[in-house]
Amino acid sequence: MAKERVLVLCSGGLNSAVTATIASREHTLAMLHVQFGHRAAAKEAELFEQQAEFYSAAEKLVVELPHLAQIGGNGRVSRKLQIEDARALGEGKSNGYIPGLIGTLLDVGFSWASVIGATKVYLGVSEDLGPPGPRTSGIYPDYSREYVELCKHAFEVASPAKPISIETPLIDLSRTEIVKLGNRLGTPFELTWSCISSNSEPCGGCVGCATRNRGFLDAAIPDPILCDASHAEAERQAAPA
Repeated sequence: MAKERVLVLCSGGLNSAVTATIASREHTLAMLHVQFGHRAAAKEAELFEQQAEFYSAAEKLVVELPHLAQIGGNGRVSRKLQIEDARALGEGKSNGYIPGLIGTLLDVGFSWASVIGATKVYLGVSEDLGPPGPRTSGIYPDYSREYVELCKHAFEVASPAKPISIETPLIDLSRTEIVKLGNRLGTPFELTWSCISSNSEPCGGCVGCATRNRGFLDAAIPDPILCDASHAEAERQAAPA
């Protein structure tokens, strides 16, 4: 019997890769990546292509959303705004927050899912990735269960004849729990990127980097991205002047 087709929103990041791993165990994948002029766009696009190959995606789509960069107002797309260190953040507004991003991603996913016959849209958000930053939904309100539930209702209203659900398998998990789950399921961590500040080397301080580093550390699992960076740095230092 043919597997059910589902759509996975894939940023190229750790959470969405683990989400793709979960979805791939029982379903045929359509993988969707969105570019919006953000700092890590080139790296994420590169890794998305590698992830799509790894998961043998039946279909893949890259969508450009330049209006998010045109609107600006956040450090992800504007270098005039600094992306704060995770340890300096409290509950409330963060320069890393893009108002409307998750809703926009889900709308694009809904449109494509409707066309290709996908019955589910997988989204890798977590309400609380854990320390060293504050509660994730406190700085990114659209990562909250409440917001996702409202989007689910919108999907139901918009597609009553052919229901399309939103699946958030990581919503209750910390970054450590996500790393452990991904490791157990065989997620290719070496094909993921978490830094929202850089295309080249992890900054180490942004929410993406800080929670990733802590997640791997607490899970007692080596992060292949940091291992590769350390190896490259050692080679640079050992190279003759």
